[in-house]
Amino acid sequence: VYVVGLSCYPLPGENCFCLSLGGGPFSTKGMDILLTKMQSKYFVEVLTPKGEKLIKAAPEYFFNPTDKDQQERQQLERKARAMFTRQIEGVEKIWPVLSQMFESPLWREESYRCLKCGICTYLCPTCHCFDITDEISSTAPLQGKRVRVWDTCQFPDFTMHSSGHNPRPDKASRLRQRIMHKFLYFVETFGDIMCTGCGRCVSKCPVGIDIIDILNKVASHGA
Repeated sequence: VYVVGLSCYPLPGENCFCLSLGGGPFSTKGMDILLTKMQSKYFVEVLTPKGEKLIKAAPEYFFNPTDKDQQERQQLERKARAMFTRQIEGVEKIWPVLSQMFESPLWREESYRCLKCGICTYLCPTCHCFDITDEISSTAPLQGKRVRVWDTCQFPDFTMHSSGHNPRPDKASRLRQRIMHKFLYFVETFGDIMCTGCGRCVSKCPVGIDIIDILNKVASHGA
């Protein structure tokens, strides 16, 4: 598997805050090659031996960049970074503070207008909740299959038990889970934030729930 990325110049999303999370419009993290669109050509940055191997497989399509090309590439990145308007103040404070906010009234306040549509998680590039169902395709003979389907932790029945008990019965507990999974539990388990800062959830939420505002409130908690 080769990972080839494309820089997001000229238009970072209006609610993108990836700079606050250590990313950026020209981030190279996890990539073998990064491409940058430059008028009628692409500026190609080879980042790993795997990427170099891929380029060498078709040398007729590539040539060394000129000084002008390199200057244009740097200028494009400066312009793209200057377009960001959203950020989190003190992102390093979020992880230690969240562990103290399980019973915070913030979750009820911020989730009050939630419609439970799930768009925030279905558009998220890192959310991965799923459900498993057993489907019968034939009764004679008896045949069926076990199917894993996309789901979201923001739906009321996602955590519903067969007993009727639901450990996350309200919108507040489900919003809390979404934020804490990304910025506390995942960090504790894997050492990284489970959010790219793309801002899609902010842009598409029909009632304007804003994860950037929520995180800034968390970061300032107790300040």
